[in-house]
Amino acid sequence: MADVDDPRRQRHPHRAHGRELALLALCHLESYRPEERARALEIFWSHAPAERDEGGAELRAWLAEPKAVEFARKLLSVASERAAEIDAAIEATSRSWRLARMDRVDRNVLRLAAGESLGLSETPRAVIVAEAVRLASRYGSERSAPFVNGVAQALTARLRGEGRGEGS
Repeated sequence: MADVDDPRRQRHPHRAHGRELALLALCHLESYRPEERARALEIFWSHAPAERDEGGAELRAWLAEPKAVEFARKLLSVASERAAEIDAAIEATSRSWRLARMDRVDRNVLRLAAGESLGLSETPRAVIVAEAVRLASRYGSERSAPFVNGVAQALTARLRGEGRGEGS
């Protein structure tokens, strides 16, 4: 996995920030009924956390970064337009875990990895997996990174037609 100071990661910081925004948005949207999600997403994009909120300054900075927001919106668009296909692929890949039983962060990190695999073919598969593991490490439980790594490796291979595509 690329280190924060890795020059490869610094070439496209807007993509890393966009992935984080998209993950936060997906997790946020799960709290709403389907008919409320469009309005909830509008609120998310205009949200500026209070100074006292932990992580608020970082989130405000990402929301003020046009390329990060554009990339996040692109990821969310693919994830929502192809949600049924993505969820079916995750369930087929993760033999041991139904989607509903997965941790919210893990489930949404995998949705983003699948969406990026399907909708942004210019992103190398290794980058998608490394970024999924980074997000799982940052936002998930102590078990998230290894779980996401195994499933994301197989999932992205399945979606890109490489290998067997079976995971944990």
